[in-house]
Amino acid sequence: MKKEIFLATGLVLSICVSGSTPEKEPGRNTEHETVLETKTSINLTENFQTPAKVVSPGEKLFKDKGCTVCHQLNTKLVGPPLKTIATAYTNNKKGLVAFLKDSGKPIVDPSQASVMHPQIAITKALPANELDAIVDYILSIK
Repeated sequence: MKKEIFLATGLVLSICVSGSTPEKEPGRNTEHETVLETKTSINLTENFQTPAKVVSPGEKLFKDKGCTVCHQLNTKLVGPPLKTIATAYTNNKKGLVAFLKDSGKPIVDPSQASVMHPQIAITKALPANELDAIVDYILSIK
């Protein structure tokens, strides 16, 4: 009888122990938790990427031709800010093209136009489609 009680107690204890969740050691995952974490993890950079900024052909040319050395969006460097130029030449694309071809008068800070004059050789030599793209870029700035 003592053997039967001993075996029954051992069986009950083994069932209780195997059915319980072992205490988790710090920094250690059980196999079940590792599988659960793997199944529920989400790679946010893969699923939610920020769209790349689309650069217009005119903006690319503006940067590639070195115009950003003297002209910034909102800041006066050597030349006036692009927003100032865009505002001054609103509805006057022909005037800006003429100035950049050295056949028109400057309307943005005429006293500084002589600083731009050496660069006019570059804009004057541009193919019409490239100059047009640069002018469109400048005039698109609000």
